[in-house]
Amino acid sequence: MFDKYEFIKEDMKKIDEFILANVKTNSPTIKKAIDDLVLSGGKRIRPLLVIAIARMGEYSEEKIIPIAASIEIMHMATLIHDDIIDDSKMRRGQKSVQSKYGKETAVFTGDFLFSQAFNLIADIISKENLKLIAKGVKAICEGEIEQFDNRYNLDLSIKKYLKRIYRKTALLFAISCESGASQAGLPKEMIRAMRHFGLEIGTAFQIVDDILDYEGVERVVGKPLGSDLLNGIYTLPLIYALKTDRKKVIEGILRKRDLSRRDVNRIIKEVKLSGGIDYAKELALKYVKKAIKYLEVIPDCEQKSLMMDIADDVLKRNH
Repeated sequence: MFDKYEFIKEDMKKIDEFILANVKTNSPTIKKAIDDLVLSGGKRIRPLLVIAIARMGEYSEEKIIPIAASIEIMHMATLIHDDIIDDSKMRRGQKSVQSKYGKETAVFTGDFLFSQAFNLIADIISKENLKLIAKGVKAICEGEIEQFDNRYNLDLSIKKYLKRIYRKTALLFAISCESGASQAGLPKEMIRAMRHFGLEIGTAFQIVDDILDYEGVERVVGKPLGSDLLNGIYTLPLIYALKTDRKKVIEGILRKRDLSRRDVNRIIKEVKLSGGIDYAKELALKYVKKAIKYLEVIPDCEQKSLMMDIADDVLKRNH
């Protein structure tokens, strides 16, 4: 969908090239695992936001490309660690790092990526931005821990769910937007607006991601439907369903813990009947609308148009 934005194509290509050229290790196995992950594709929304926003100010390729790439590297590290915790066999339609190379290699690869991400930007980024990113990584870890601690929790509230995804997902979007704006020397009002845009769009992104676990196409999503359910991770569609008259039926199945494929399919059906999917879609739309409001501080330009399209694409995505 971003083919019409010529200004961004070359930058995005440079990000992948930067990652492949600079994330170096003496371990051939870890290098191969990283190369596999980079070449497997992905949406690259976070670095895309860094670039788009930085292009509205004093754009320095020597600084912005490494920052955008480092944020993507951090995201890749979180994906690897997620797959270890969830014992996920697939990622982006291909074998996950932990499935292909083993859990030990996956742990080392994720840790290595985190360290390299900071190493690549330590000398070029402002102290304020470095603190911002470090705090963000801490919050992401806290969000993941909170999710792990709340597995199989049938009393999880929507408020707690939103707090979790704020840390787990939305903050890295906010960091992407804020660091791009700050590094490009944009006015404080715009920096604040871009941070809020990132928080709102990141929240919507995760809600849609959680919806896809219930109604996505497995071949497109790249993993079996109900994967979160099987791992005891209860997300918005289910949390909502547990507040409706479908609660008794769903709880009766979930208390078994060791769910069969048939159990998962039944829960998915009950969640849909409860209106949980529709509620989640409506909430995602609200967050996208809030995000778009924050773009009003930006004068009409190609970059603003791109960010509007990114917001729209979050709601339409199928993987």
